[in-house]
Amino acid sequence: MKKVYWLLAAIVIAIMIAFSFSSLFINIQWFQEVGYLPVYFTKLIAVLKLMVPVFLVCFFAIHFYVKSLTKNLSGNLDNKIKKYIKRAAVIGNLVFSLLISYYTASTYWYTILQFTNSVNFNDKDPIFGHDISFYVFKLPLIQSLYNVLLFLLIIMVIITFASYFTVRARNRFGNNGTFNLNTKDIFKNIAGKQLAIVSALLMIMISGGYVLKCYNLLYSARGTVYGAGYTDIKVTLLFYRGIAIVSLISAVVVFVSVLRSKLKPIIAMAGLIFVLIIVEPIVASLFQQFIVKSNEMDFEKQYISNNINATRKAFNIDKINEKDFEPKANLNNSVLQNNKDIIENLKVNSISPVLNFYNQVQVMKNYYNFNDGDTDRYNINGKYTQVFVAPRELDYSNINTWQNMHLRYTHGYGMAMSKVNSVTSEGQPDFVMKDIPTNNLTDIKLDNPRIYFGEGSNEYVVVNTDIDEFDYPKAGETQTTRYSGKAGIKMNFLNKLLFSVNQGNIRILMSGDIKSDSKIILNRNIMDRVKKIAPFLTYDNDAYSVVKDGRIYWIVDAYTTSNKYPYSQPYNGFNYVRNSVKVVIDAYNGDTNFYIVDKDDPIAASYSKIFKGLFKEGESVPQEIRQHFRYPNDIFNVQCSVLGKYHVTDPTVFFTQDDLWEVSSNILSVEGKEDVNEALYLMTRLPGEKNLEMVMFEYFNMKGKQNMVSLLGARMDGANYGKLVMYKFPPQKTILSPSLLKNKILADPDISKEISLWEGKGSKVEYGDTVIIPINDSLFYLETLYLKADVQKSLPEVRKIIISDGEKIVGDETVEKALEKLFNYTNNAQQSNSKDNNQTNTVNNPINKGDVEKANDLYNKALEAQKAGDWATYGEYIKQLGDILKNLQK
Repeated sequence: MKKVYWLLAAIVIAIMIAFSFSSLFINIQWFQEVGYLPVYFTKLIAVLKLMVPVFLVCFFAIHFYVKSLTKNLSGNLDNKIKKYIKRAAVIGNLVFSLLISYYTASTYWYTILQFTNSVNFNDKDPIFGHDISFYVFKLPLIQSLYNVLLFLLIIMVIITFASYFTVRARNRFGNNGTFNLNTKDIFKNIAGKQLAIVSALLMIMISGGYVLKCYNLLYSARGTVYGAGYTDIKVTLLFYRGIAIVSLISAVVVFVSVLRSKLKPIIAMAGLIFVLIIVEPIVASLFQQFIVKSNEMDFEKQYISNNINATRKAFNIDKINEKDFEPKANLNNSVLQNNKDIIENLKVNSISPVLNFYNQVQVMKNYYNFNDGDTDRYNINGKYTQVFVAPRELDYSNINTWQNMHLRYTHGYGMAMSKVNSVTSEGQPDFVMKDIPTNNLTDIKLDNPRIYFGEGSNEYVVVNTDIDEFDYPKAGETQTTRYSGKAGIKMNFLNKLLFSVNQGNIRILMSGDIKSDSKIILNRNIMDRVKKIAPFLTYDNDAYSVVKDGRIYWIVDAYTTSNKYPYSQPYNGFNYVRNSVKVVIDAYNGDTNFYIVDKDDPIAASYSKIFKGLFKEGESVPQEIRQHFRYPNDIFNVQCSVLGKYHVTDPTVFFTQDDLWEVSSNILSVEGKEDVNEALYLMTRLPGEKNLEMVMFEYFNMKGKQNMVSLLGARMDGANYGKLVMYKFPPQKTILSPSLLKNKILADPDISKEISLWEGKGSKVEYGDTVIIPINDSLFYLETLYLKADVQKSLPEVRKIIISDGEKIVGDETVEKALEKLFNYTNNAQQSNSKDNNQTNTVNNPINKGDVEKANDLYNKALEAQKAGDWATYGEYIKQLGDILKNLQK
C-alpha cells in the first residue's frame, strides 16, 4: 500500500513539474514570437540575481548563528541528539532560506529595478526637500527590505529563547517536577552574546523604522488634508525622531547589559521607548484638539497648500486653461449660419442604442457579436466626420465542438460604421460601412477586415491546418480562407506535446488535422495580451479600433501610476497618474507596439530603462494611427473626480469648502432613474478656435445642487492632444445642467404629452446622450429621444430631437426641423443641392415603376422579418433593397 501512495505522489509531482515546464517553454516561445523575449527574461534574471545573494546571506547567517547556539548547548546534550539537531538545522535552514529568498526575490525584484533605474521628477517635497523620485522609486524598497530584516530578527530572537528554554528546561527539572531557573541563569546561560547581538540589532531596526515613519508622515490621513499637517510636523515628527534616537542609544545599552547580565538598564530603556510610543498619539491628539483647532485655518494653511499643489500636479490638472464664460441666450439664425460646421456635426445618435442595433441587424449570424462600440473621426469622402465604429468578432458561446472552436472559426470579420450626426428616415443608424462582405460607402480602404485579435474570447486557435478556416457567409455559402499572417507558434511534435500538457487536452497531440507547419495563436484577447507583456502598466478599460492601410488595428491606452506621491490625495488607490503609453495592436498579425507619448513622465522613463526594447518613441507612431488617438475615458473620469475639490487653489476657500463641485447627474430614463452623467466625445469647434476637432466633455454642478457651474473639455486633435480647457460659469446664474434639461423637457406640455402617448401604446421611450456645447458666447443643448417596442430585442429608433438655448425648448423629428422651429435656421447650401439633385433626377433619370413596386415589396417583407426577429432574412431583404435603390440612382 505504501508503494501505491509513493507512486501516486510521484505521478502528481511529475504532472506538476511537466505543467510548470510546459508553461515556461511556451512563454519563452510566445515572447520570442511577439519580439519581447528580453522583457520576459528581465524578470527571470532579476529574480535569480536577487534570489541567489539573498539565499546565501540568509543561509550562512542562520547557519553560523545556529552553530554558535548549539556550541553553547553542546555540553548539555548527548551525541545522538547533537547529530539530530545538526541534521535538522541544516535541512530546516535550507528550506527556510529558499522560501525567504524566493519570496523576497519574486516580490521585490521590480522594486529593486525601480530603485536602480530611478528618474528624477525635478520637484521636491516641501518638508524634507527630497526629490519626488526618492518616494516613488526608492522609499518602497527601503521599507520592504526593512520589513524583511525585522521579520528575520524577530524569528532569530524567538529561536534563541526557544532553544535555550527548551534545553535548560530538560536539565533543570528536578525530581519534584519543579522548574528552577533564576534571573542570573537567564542572562548567563540563555542570553549570551547571541541574544546581545540580535537584541541590539532589533533596537537598531526599531530606530530605522521610526526614521521611515518620519517620511511616511507625508502620507498621513490624520489632519485636515492628506499629507503631513501642523500637528504631524510640530509634534509627531519630533516624537518619531526622539524614539529613533532613544532606540539607537538603547541598542548599545542592551548589548552591554546582556553581556553583563544587567536587567535593569534593559527594562529602563525598553520602558522609555514604550512610554514615548504610547504618549505620542495622546499628546498629538490633545495638541490638535486644544491648540490647532482653536485657529486651524492659520495653522494648516501652509499644509493645505502643499496638498493642493501636489494633488493637482500628480493628476495633471495643474495646467488647465480656465476661462470665465457667462452664457447668453442669443443664439439665432445668423449665429448658427456662422457656425454651420458645428451644427452639421451635432451628435444626434448615442452609442448604447447604436450598439444594440448593430447586434440585432449587423451580426448576420449568431456566431458573431459586437462587443463594444467606440467614437472616432475620419476624413470620409473629403469631409471630417465623427462616426461610431464596432468590429464584428466571434461569439464563442454559440460555437460548439473543439474542432469548430479552435480550427475552423478562427477570426471575426469587418466592422460596422455609422455617422454620429445623422440617422435614416426611420431613425436608424446611417451606415457608411456595413454587412458581410463589407459594403463600404467611404473612401477608407479596408482590404483585410479579418480580426484574429480583439476584445472577445482569449481562446487559442490553430491555423494552416487541413481544415480550411471559415471566413464569412455569403448567399447561403461558406467562404473559407487560410491565415497568411506572422502570428503563431509552429506546431512541431514537441510543441504539440507541450500544448497538450499545458491546455490539458490530448486532442492537440492526437489531431490529424494539425500539421508541422500549422501554427497556434495564443493570447488573442488584446487586454490579456498587453497585460502579459507589460503587467506593470495600468490599462484603460476601453480599447478602440482604427483602420489603417486596409486593415484593422487596436489602440489601448496605458497609464503609469503610483500611490507614493507625497501630499497627493489618493483616488481609486493611486495618487499619481499619467497616460504616458499608447499600445497599438494589429488585429491580423497581433503585432503589439508600446509607444511612450509623454516624455516628461519619470515613471515611463524608468520603465524604459528597466525594460530595454519594450518601448518605442512616440514620434514613430504612424500618422494614420496618431490622428485617431483619443483622450482616454478612465483618466478623464478620475481627473473630473479630483476637480470636484481641487479646482480650488486658494487654501482658505479649500478649507471652508464653500466651492465644492461634483460631476453633473443625469436622468437616464423617463421613469426618473438618475446617475452620474457620462463624458461624451463630441465633434465641435471651441469658442475662439478655427477648426473642428473632437473633444471630450464633462459637466459640473455645485455639490448637492443641480445648477451647472462649469464645463471641462479634453482636446485630442493634432498638437492640441491632451490639453484641458475649462469654461467656468457664474455660480449666481442658473445654467441648465443635464438633469435640469430633462426636467425642462418633461415640463414642456407638447413634448411631455407626446412621451406619455408613446409610453401608453406598448412602446418605451429612452433618452440618448445629453449634448451641451458652447457656441460663441452661448450654450447649445440637444437631447435625443428613442422609441422602441416594450419587448426584448426590439430596435431603438430616433423619434425626436430636442434642442434648447437654455431658455426656449422645442422638439421635432429631425435636427433641421427643430433648428428651423427654434431659430428659423435653414441650411441654404443643402437646400440648393437637394433642389438641384431633384431636378436632375427628374429630367435625366425616369424611374421604373416595376423597380419601385419591387422595392416597396422588399421593404414590407423586411419589416415583417424584423417584427419576427429573423435578422438574417431581414439583412438579405435590406441588401436586395439597397441594390435596387442603387440602380434607381444611376
